[in-house]
Amino acid sequence: MSLPSRTDWIWIRHAPVQGQESRYYGQLDVACEPVNPVVASVLARQLPPVAVWMATPMSRTRATALALKPGVDPIEIPDLNEQHYGLWQGRSHNDVYAASRGLEWTNPAHIRPPEGESFADLAIRVAGAVDRLTEHYAGHSIIAVAHATTIRAAIGHALGLDPATSLRIEIAPLSLTRLNCRIVNGDALWGVGCINFEVPAAR
Repeated sequence: MSLPSRTDWIWIRHAPVQGQESRYYGQLDVACEPVNPVVASVLARQLPPVAVWMATPMSRTRATALALKPGVDPIEIPDLNEQHYGLWQGRSHNDVYAASRGLEWTNPAHIRPPEGESFADLAIRVAGAVDRLTEHYAGHSIIAVAHATTIRAAIGHALGLDPATSLRIEIAPLSLTRLNCRIVNGDALWGVGCINFEVPAAR
């Protein structure tokens, strides 16, 4: 009997965004800062030479992917997109908090902004996408350039964490997270290689 194939996920958070400090930018298509070529070179050396590249509909993920591998054409996966903050998008954290004091801020994973989604909602869509893509690309390496909330949700899915716990994981810009999956007797067995690894040149 052959051993179950292993599917490797290499998650990379996009480069820092421009002019959005302490704001809910979510699915606004804001630009990211240019990636330092030295940082890009160091990070690219951590990646497998043959892989399926993915990004989200946000240009900041595609720009980061191109900085790491010039000429790459990543597959666009909408279900791996950043959290949609609805009517909060573009507003400052302080402004939203002051106007929404009645919300249960001690449990932010389940707060759903008006016309948006909660982190718990996002976790469900990311888990579904990860399962679907893991099955479709079984045995391959997948490099997914995505967002902090997306990567937190993927880690939570792999480790069986609740949304509140997953939301506490730190994911820095241009950090790398490695997850892997084997299907054994129909069950997905996940492993974690590293979380939020920042290459020395990026610090």
